[in-house]
Amino acid sequence: MHILLAQFYSSQPTPDYDKFAAELRDLGHTVWVGTPNEAGDVQWQDGQGVVATQKAGGPSRLPRPLARRLGKVALFRRVRGFVRQTRPDIVQVNAFDLFRFLPLGMPRRSHFILDVRQINEQHGEGVFGRLKATLQNRSRALYSRFIFEQTTFLHAAGARQVLGEGWARRATVVPMGVDPQFLAARDRRAIAPHRAVDFIYIGRLTRRRQLERILEAAVLARRQTEHFHITFMGYDASDGFYAETIRRLGLEDRVAIRPPIPYEQVPEAVLTHDVALAYVPELPADWQYHPTLKILEYRALGMPIIATDFAPNREFVTDGVNGLLVQNTAESIAAAMLRFICEPEFLNCARMAAGTMREGLTWDRVAAQYLTLYERLRRNN
Repeated sequence: MHILLAQFYSSQPTPDYDKFAAELRDLGHTVWVGTPNEAGDVQWQDGQGVVATQKAGGPSRLPRPLARRLGKVALFRRVRGFVRQTRPDIVQVNAFDLFRFLPLGMPRRSHFILDVRQINEQHGEGVFGRLKATLQNRSRALYSRFIFEQTTFLHAAGARQVLGEGWARRATVVPMGVDPQFLAARDRRAIAPHRAVDFIYIGRLTRRRQLERILEAAVLARRQTEHFHITFMGYDASDGFYAETIRRLGLEDRVAIRPPIPYEQVPEAVLTHDVALAYVPELPADWQYHPTLKILEYRALGMPIIATDFAPNREFVTDGVNGLLVQNTAESIAAAMLRFICEPEFLNCARMAAGTMREGLTWDRVAAQYLTLYERLRRNN
């Protein structure tokens, strides 16, 4: 099969498409992954290099807002022309805006899948803002039912939110995978009595993630003990906001920000800590409809976890066993931290339980699930 995996939502996407694309190639399929570069050009990679590019941009002499809109239309038309010329068997689209209309007018031999990895749940303010959000949320089901042959989700909660209780008639759930290295990594760190407890948060440091709640929790925890340390590891996209907040709260000796590291080094880095933080804010709500990649990796590593209490996370954290589920308040997060800090026996038990509960869906199994869907669509043509 010739398969196009189109991830047009970011120039820095999560690695999932590249991961299961490699597995599909190993099975003999031709798979091209399309991703925007920093200039906005869509580049298609076949695992060895760039095989095609569609340039971004449109007329440059027009006012910037109009030029930007026309540029999006021009790019959309170029991608459509590329797909029509390529005539792939499968086109899997993880994108918003115009690209949700990509299947219209395409050859029947090409089968289009809408891949909803973030459901893009909207929440407006004011009467008109809420009305706009409602219309945008309802439009997702229209794209799924009338434009794409099939929709894929990472979790049934997302499918149910978009398509309702009868989602299984139009959609398939294929969970996120993890690298085998996360299941193979070994925790060689001994738990020494009276040692400070190390917490770690991995992810982009952006304001919308509301990570200040973790910092506020650290302030509350420090009122009882200084026997802990928190590491934030990831690209700081907050324009220094979190570094300044750490200084303002006087947490320099308790909290550190570390730059991102190569993906292959993540398991070893995580396992030098005691407890992983899988906090996600209530807004944007997307994270409440599927588990994050990080909590899958923490579960595969056998790490004790402090996680926000919502449905997908309850499948990976058994409260009081391999971790703790918390509300999105500084007080709740601080209480969970203090339990790990002040009750070393609980930390030890959680660590042993997490080790026995290690599991994860590897990318070869994810690829097999997608391949089953692709073959079913081709048979039904």
